[in-house]
Amino acid sequence: MSPERARVAPEAVAAAALAGMVVALLGGAWARGLTVFWSDLTYLHHGWRAAPAMLVAAGRAPLWEPSLYFGMPMAASMQGGLFYPGTVLYYLFGFATATALFQAVHLFTAAWLCALWLRSCRLSWGASLGGAVLFAFGGVMIARLPFLNHLATLAWAPALALFFRRPVPLALALTMMVLAGYPTFIPGCAAAAWAVAWAARGKGWSWTGGARDWGAAALLSGILAAPQLLPGLELAAHSRRSTGVGLEEALTWGFSPGDLLQWIGPLAIGMKDFHPAVDWVLCVYLGLAGAAAAAYGALVLPRRRALVLAAAVLGVVALTLGASTPFSAALWRGLPPLRFVRYPGNLAYAALLPLAALAAAGFSSRRLGPALVLASALELLIIGRGATPLATRGLFVQPGPLVWNLQQDLGDARYLISPKALQAARGSDIFDWKQRLYGLTNAPYRLRAAANFGEPLVPAASYAAMDSLLSLPSADAAAAWMPWIGASRLLTPEPPASPRLVPVTRALWNVSGLRGAPVSLAYRLTAEDGAALPAGWPAAPPEAARSPLTVRRDREDRFEVSGEGEGWAFVAEPRFPGWATVLAVPGGERRVVPLPALGAFQKVEVPSGPWTLRWSYEPGPWRLGLLIAAFAWIMLSWSWYHRAVATGETR
Repeated sequence: MSPERARVAPEAVAAAALAGMVVALLGGAWARGLTVFWSDLTYLHHGWRAAPAMLVAAGRAPLWEPSLYFGMPMAASMQGGLFYPGTVLYYLFGFATATALFQAVHLFTAAWLCALWLRSCRLSWGASLGGAVLFAFGGVMIARLPFLNHLATLAWAPALALFFRRPVPLALALTMMVLAGYPTFIPGCAAAAWAVAWAARGKGWSWTGGARDWGAAALLSGILAAPQLLPGLELAAHSRRSTGVGLEEALTWGFSPGDLLQWIGPLAIGMKDFHPAVDWVLCVYLGLAGAAAAAYGALVLPRRRALVLAAAVLGVVALTLGASTPFSAALWRGLPPLRFVRYPGNLAYAALLPLAALAAAGFSSRRLGPALVLASALELLIIGRGATPLATRGLFVQPGPLVWNLQQDLGDARYLISPKALQAARGSDIFDWKQRLYGLTNAPYRLRAAANFGEPLVPAASYAAMDSLLSLPSADAAAAWMPWIGASRLLTPEPPASPRLVPVTRALWNVSGLRGAPVSLAYRLTAEDGAALPAGWPAAPPEAARSPLTVRRDREDRFEVSGEGEGWAFVAEPRFPGWATVLAVPGGERRVVPLPALGAFQKVEVPSGPWTLRWSYEPGPWRLGLLIAAFAWIMLSWSWYHRAVATGETR
């Protein structure tokens, strides 16, 4: 074999180097039986991923989740990435194993796509490798290892620059970003892709042509992602976020001018001030070598190109400052699109593409480039390995004493957790912290909560009811509401002083139960009391006589309520588009439309004699989205095949 044939292709060397970095970063922890556990991964993503996987394993489409926020559409909750191809890992492996694979695949995807993009800009493979390392292994991506939807969305960002003027692959990249679970990152990534494309523009540059290609790609991606997009838009329209985020909430967690050294990293700010797990928004480091390469790249690039890239970076930095400076505060007050963005510091991701381009130019130096690439890779690996807390993999499979206790006696009722849970940072140890049922951790255990936190897109009526519950002044006030929300247990830090409550046990929280009649999710009310039951959430619980009704639920998207006697049936289940209700009586059955009751819930007028109310969830947007996407994928495959035949690629 000739030396030319024996020579390893440089792209293979680059791919192997990036894969080696992924293994070096994550493989050691996995070999020691450890897993990333901090922040949203622990109390949000575990529920988003594990609960749907259980339903898929049972052979059902995960359309509705009754355990969260009184009940909400699971298919519409984008953050879980239900239709994202990478989510299939959670259907094949346990949560810790699937998460390690998910993180590894997406770090490599981000790095490889970035390397291909930089190489397409006529940079050497060495420089392209350096820019890819900075993009995928810098602080922004490392801080997002616990945020699976952030990680997966950003992994596809370099594809927007790589396929900038190729509508079909661009559409596929946009589709992956929509399905990955955090589409609010797409505008920032798109703006960054336009900035780097404009910086590299040649004689054939055309704003009109680019807009036409991107318009076609956006339309096609919307069609391909329709099963996620249509239900998600329906939920967004019915959520409290339909009008955007309030300025006070939007400006939470921004940078201050003193935080800008965080872009360099712990060697610039000092290890005592480097807290990537706690201050994850500020975890944006490039490392000393990477920052030096970016600064050098700004000097050696042609002036026009360097100015465009530097302006893009400085624009992002200004936005991350939020309310900390008059100029950045004016930007947030004056730019309406920012009303749909949470947290100024969260926008740091938009600087990754221009920073990677600047750094790659700096790595292009024949004299300093190779040493800078190696130094950057080693520095980022060392920092990254210490940046994220680790726990044993059993963390995600050991439910703990609180879950065991509630599984034994909660039944189909709900539990209500104290609002002080939102103020608690941790338990006495890692497992204690994980097992306290913060966030959405109840969903994998099929425990129904009367209040959760962490999901920004929640049906507005349910959110308002939960907000009212968590704003009550005392446990006694909460106990008065518990029968109406179907909650039989109250979890508080200390034993509550309330004659309505009786202690049950101590399991991480004090668990109390209601005195008196058993709690039900449905009650029969008299004709007068039922008609008077208000549609909105009242200032005080209704004073109405109620008789518990029989509730049967054989699956999460079906349930029925049965009873006897004329009056009204109050059902503590949320009203949401897609639910169909049928009233069955001995003479037949008919479709009925429940009326709103107590804000989040519903009531139905019932006749004399025995009757049964049946609810089934049949979401129209999800079905329509499936049909649209299936047709589009078929047509896209047909087009590709015929083009391949025409060009001889199938031979």
